Amino acid sequence: MPQKTTSPYDPGVRRAVVEAPGAPVTKGWTARYALASTGMWLAFLTPAQVQIARQAEVFSPDGKEALLGLATGVGAAVTAVAVPAFGAVSDRTRSRFGRRRPWVALGSLLAAVGILLLATATGAVAMVFGWAVAQLGLSAVQAGLVAAIPDRVPKPQLGTVAGWAGMTQMLGALLGTVLVNQLVTGLVAGYAACAVVAVVSVVPFLAGHREQDTRGAEPGPVSPATSAPPAGGPVSGPRKSGRPLLSRLASVPRDLLWTWVSRFLVVLAFALITQYLLYYLTDALRVDEPQEAVLTVTAATVLCAMAAALIAGRWSDRTGRRRVFVAAGGAAMGLGALGLALLPSWPVTVGAAVAVGTGFGTFLAVDLAVIASVLPSAADTGRDLGIFAIATATPQVLAPVLAVPVLAVAGYGGLYVLTAVVSVAGGAAVLLVRSVR
Repeated sequence: MPQKTTSPYDPGVRRAVVEAPGAPVTKGWTARYALASTGMWLAFLTPAQVQIARQAEVFSPDGKEALLGLATGVGAAVTAVAVPAFGAVSDRTRSRFGRRRPWVALGSLLAAVGILLLATATGAVAMVFGWAVAQLGLSAVQAGLVAAIPDRVPKPQLGTVAGWAGMTQMLGALLGTVLVNQLVTGLVAGYAACAVVAVVSVVPFLAGHREQDTRGAEPGPVSPATSAPPAGGPVSGPRKSGRPLLSRLASVPRDLLWTWVSRFLVVLAFALITQYLLYYLTDALRVDEPQEAVLTVTAATVLCAMAAALIAGRWSDRTGRRRVFVAAGGAAMGLGALGLALLPSWPVTVGAAVAVGTGFGTFLAVDLAVIASVLPSAADTGRDLGIFAIATATPQVLAPVLAVPVLAVAGYGGLYVLTAVVSVAGGAAVLLVRSVR
């Protein structure tokens, strides 16, 4: 008789998320995870949004836009390649400290080195190289942290923990802005502070996150389902499906694809809104103090996103539903973008910031829970989650490519109408995911 083949969604194949209601994560674990994630995002977003732009202006006053674009593009390319790679390597890591912690620790150190290279850079080439090194280290941290959620968090808590994880991205951006604009204003000192945060913030998580010894596992990725060591010994290898590679590739679920498309489109919409905010306020609204206006709009967006991420994540756990929150998040962002397009005024812009922040925070929290739920195998969690880093990094590079011709033809009204369409489409794409309510 021919051997029966199984899908990653069949009951016999362990999914990435801990399905059993037992072994809940504690508030302390969640707090340590949130601290580490906030530090990672601060170390990433503060140079990307503030410090490198300042440094580019020093090194190339007449070509600062091109230099900033080059550094941002190189960093995004490193992230898109490195996060999936580190995720796959961590799946196969054999160490007494488990699979994820070694890469979080080593990545934070490498990130600090890269940020210090930025601080001591004497020219454009050194600046771009330092940022590439920093991005490489931060990619290792990101791969280890994001995989820890499906590794450790049971399904009933997934939305709550994902809400905290989504909140940390916006919190890191806000704290980083305050850090380098109010507390440590010098360029070198600001970089040094980011390097310190990159290392110190992960220490409590590394000390409190326990993983099984994987040194005795068989070659290949290790599944947390089989990671409990017999009588304190090393873990055994993952259960093998026995299916040919082509058969496994053919059965990759469409849910994974639609979840990826959803994240790609919503992040692209957010990039289109935020990357051109200063120019919109200056050229379309002609506000008197554009820098202060940007700070006000950014603060409204961040605070609403943080609140929405925490509320939506917990609410999705209580209702057991995910897709409706993701779709609603995309729709709220689309509503905000449409306001910017059709009613260009300062009060509408503040209201749009509230809508965009609320929508993006809701999306970030619950979409991560959806991603963790559709991952086909616990053994390849790091690799599969790393692929979603491409959906996050690529829009940062693609946004200017789309925006420049649209602005030339249709102005900011056309740009933000396009943004609204992209955002709503991204939120709606998750409705095609069948394995999640």
